[in-house]
Amino acid sequence: MDVLENKSILIAGATGGLGQEISSLLAEQKCSLMLVHRSDDAKASRLKSRLKGAVVNFYACDFIQAEEIKDAIDIFFNQEKEPYALINLIGDPARVDWKQAQISHMQEAFLRNASAPLFSAKEFGLRMKSASRDGAIVLFSSMQGLYPFEGSLYYGTSKAALIHGAKILAKEFGGNPFIRLNVVAPGVNQAGMAEESIRKGKYQKYIDGQIISRYGSATDIARAVLFLLDPNLYMTGQTMLYDGGLTLRRDLL
Repeated sequence: MDVLENKSILIAGATGGLGQEISSLLAEQKCSLMLVHRSDDAKASRLKSRLKGAVVNFYACDFIQAEEIKDAIDIFFNQEKEPYALINLIGDPARVDWKQAQISHMQEAFLRNASAPLFSAKEFGLRMKSASRDGAIVLFSSMQGLYPFEGSLYYGTSKAALIHGAKILAKEFGGNPFIRLNVVAPGVNQAGMAEESIRKGKYQKYIDGQIISRYGSATDIARAVLFLLDPNLYMTGQTMLYDGGLTLRRDLL
């Protein structure tokens, strides 16, 4: 029997490249899924076709607004028999010229990359704690939240804040019940936010210079999430850097 079978998982940002792969892998584990997405667009339609036959509910809302986050979590706990995990992939690449950007750009980056994801984790964790349920929360940062990449003042800083906030919440939700909260920090993946940058050749120098052997894939990240959802996992408050060694910067030897 699969260890996640019949467990209910709420996934925000499910229709993106990483979200689709994670949702599909968890459907294979026979989980019950509630998939949050912003609009009924072509990406949502593709995912619905891909998950045909799975136990899944789609819910459209803006998961960076406090009331909509709380409404989605309420619906999840009211309709699911065995609430277990939250996976929040929502974020924003904050592609602005840091020299020209204003305070409002930093505020927007923090809202999408730190404040809203941490708020969702806090609300979900409190509901799990009040129900005396063990569970898991997985948030998404970036290698840029761990390593100071040039030009990433707004994106990297907000993703670093998410990592620190996740550690605080992991401390709050430790003990019994054990609600594990961990973070995935992807590197350059051929899905998600980095996909556009790959097409533009931004990271080609890391392949040509043999700093990394290849770009990451959505499957790589989905497997990492599956590991973090294991009910027997004895780990919380940690950030899994999944970048193929890019931030080791072999080019600086």
